[in-house]
Amino acid sequence: MKAHAQLSGGHVLGVLLGFFALILAANAAFIYFAVKSYPGEKEQKSYRQGLLYNEVLTERALQEALGWRAAIDEIRMEGAKTALVVSFRGAGGQPLEGLTLAGTLQRPASSDGAQDFAFEPMGGGRYRAVVASPGGAWDLTVVASSAAGDRFQFTNRVALP
Repeated sequence: MKAHAQLSGGHVLGVLLGFFALILAANAAFIYFAVKSYPGEKEQKSYRQGLLYNEVLTERALQEALGWRAAIDEIRMEGAKTALVVSFRGAGGQPLEGLTLAGTLQRPASSDGAQDFAFEPMGGGRYRAVVASPGGAWDLTVVASSAAGDRFQFTNRVALP
């Protein structure tokens, strides 16, 4: 005949402590991997940017006063690369020629794989750039500058093939 083990207070305490230790270990692992994969701050020096926010508002007001409008006209595959075409129009709707455009593609939640590139004029206020085709969701930022020193910037979320 077998003897049945009695459940004692020590056993219950051991089971409870083991259970909570397991929960704490799982939470610690989740916190570690969450912080390691995304530190929670996309912008570098966010405190300094906050201090300079009035300058950002002034730049936006100047940009709005220009009356320029920008649009992404086309995103298409060209072999293993992606062509981006944007257009710029003035306050009266006329195409803006002679601008210098610089672009940046950056992932929405990370700076991994960010690409900087320049646009070439196509005529009629349209500008074209060809970039490596990373596919997926990206934030496209385009900065246009004129010879007179006017500056216009826009950012759009795009899905690249």
